[in-house]
Amino acid sequence: MSFIISRRKLMSGIAALPFAPGIAWSQTNEPIRIGVLAPLTGGGGPYGADIVKASKLAADEINSTGGILGGRKIELFVEDDETSATAAVKAARKLLDIDKVIAITGVWGSAPILAVRPLVLEKNIVLTALGSADEVTEGDTKGLVWRFQARASSWGAPAARAILNGGFKKVGLLHLQNPFVSSMIPSFLKTIEEGGGKVVSNVEFKPDQPSYRAEIEKVYAAAPDAVFVPGYVGQFTSIAKEIYRGGYKGKVFSLTIAASAGLDGSSAFVKNVGKEVAQGIEHVQPISPLDRPEYKAFVKAMGAPDGTVFPFAALQYDAINVLAVAIERAKSAAPADFARRIIPLTNGPGTKVATGVAALALVRKGEAIDFTGAGQDLKFDERGELLGRPFLHQAIRDGKDVIVGTVGGGA
Repeated sequence: MSFIISRRKLMSGIAALPFAPGIAWSQTNEPIRIGVLAPLTGGGGPYGADIVKASKLAADEINSTGGILGGRKIELFVEDDETSATAAVKAARKLLDIDKVIAITGVWGSAPILAVRPLVLEKNIVLTALGSADEVTEGDTKGLVWRFQARASSWGAPAARAILNGGFKKVGLLHLQNPFVSSMIPSFLKTIEEGGGKVVSNVEFKPDQPSYRAEIEKVYAAAPDAVFVPGYVGQFTSIAKEIYRGGYKGKVFSLTIAASAGLDGSSAFVKNVGKEVAQGIEHVQPISPLDRPEYKAFVKAMGAPDGTVFPFAALQYDAINVLAVAIERAKSAAPADFARRIIPLTNGPGTKVATGVAALALVRKGEAIDFTGAGQDLKFDERGELLGRPFLHQAIRDGKDVIVGTVGGGA
């Protein structure tokens, strides 16, 4: 398998090999070309390498057992979207116009996804997304857009449940001004109120403020006993430091993408703020059920220790596998043909199977399957939304993440 990479420092061990441009998906003797537009740098940088590695793992497994459509191999074309809409558009145009991919996968940030979506739909190419903004699957997607992640509006309720489960009733809300975060606020507010709590302060902040002191003072003026701060790691790093320096009381909750301690405290957040500032902060995020045998097998295949949390990579592994099996079922690599095969493959009924290799063997025999996946038991609705995504609640203790429990979720 070859990888075409336009940036020199994306990740080690992936070689850029030559290719013949202009190959259409209808040619039966050529590879199946899939683009991986991953956040190898920028705000999503901590997740990009694993997204690419998981993509390669799925493709390698399928290619090593004969490929699809009578021996055609999967060829991945990797680009860095830099977690930026501008960079994502440039990279997507290369994937679409030069590399001639039949699908773009692995896109993480909501801004890059929303910027790329019109280009993909114009070309009638499949898009699988790891981002959460509700707008990703809204409007006419031609059945080509599939979200392998929880919808943003579903993130608020699990965060609220984590706060309520801790016995907190007076809640402050200090949230980032952007489409992703804004989508989760209504369900957060509703769940707090229904759970007997009250949001006593609701303050918004902008992405690139030089200081967040005024907003912090405003949210704490109502004396909340817990504050929820959804945003990204850059803003939350500054906010957490300011809360600590100001001596503000009350439990702090955030999103795992902002506050995770990472494996043994290796995350950018803990490195930047230190153990003392991070101590006691709690966070939630959609997650793969860690005790599922399918997930454990994926973790082992990735060469990671048992119990490693992969927030996005397992679902990207599933995305590559689902596309390959859908192509085989459709007997066609044309996006309009194989996209409509996804729901029958993932939603069942049929024999439950978790890997692309196992699924392909059954599909070739003409058997019905229910693709369960590594990231979770995959089920989609007609919008291309992933259903029933569980959320993990963790707390930082002594610079490490400790699991508190699961707080549900779903699209």
